[in-house]
Amino acid sequence: MRVLADAPLTRELSPDDRRDLNGHLTAWSWAEGDPMVLAGDEIPGSYLVVSGRARVTRDTADGRELTVDIAAPGDTVGPLHTEAAVATESAWAMETTCALFLPAHALAEVVGDHPSLALGLIRMQQDRLAQAREQEIGHTTQSVEQRVGSTLRHLDRKLGSLQRDGSSLLQVRLRRDDIAGMAGTTVESASRAMARMKKAGVIDSGREWVSVLDRAALERLIAGD
Repeated sequence: MRVLADAPLTRELSPDDRRDLNGHLTAWSWAEGDPMVLAGDEIPGSYLVVSGRARVTRDTADGRELTVDIAAPGDTVGPLHTEAAVATESAWAMETTCALFLPAHALAEVVGDHPSLALGLIRMQQDRLAQAREQEIGHTTQSVEQRVGSTLRHLDRKLGSLQRDGSSLLQVRLRRDDIAGMAGTTVESASRAMARMKKAGVIDSGREWVSVLDRAALERLIAGD
């Protein structure tokens, strides 16, 4: 029930409404590397991540697999529809990951009974569209360093954990190709941009970890100041 109180989709439901919704959910878990959802498969519902992390990927026309986001507790994975739908993105467990499955037919019933959930769905779709639009515009108007900075800011807002020294450690094992995919650039270009940011004292990084040292400097970098 705690995850329903915290998740963007369901946090505005009343406790009684969340208990009702909880009756439609089933618990699932995956080991590291397991596919939660595969693009092209018809999925009869969606998953609400409870614990762990999932790499959300999209296949390109030339057969490459690009990371487009990292799903964390409170995020939904899979198509949010009131009937079975074909997944356009895949999701892979980055560690032991648990999620609650909401069948599409139950979503239709719950939305009908609880208008606040319908509003949550609308807001979530709006946020996703806004993020996609921002990325699309950024890919054509921003430098690689700005796009990498925007990606790190997005991950910091979702996964950052404030440390005693004031830095923010991203609580996820990040590969360079994850950052490159989300920033719409090559691994080499993303690595060079991060090296410059590290030299400037904006971030620190190592093998599969990133820490934001100066959020104000990161904002200035993204703004092009």
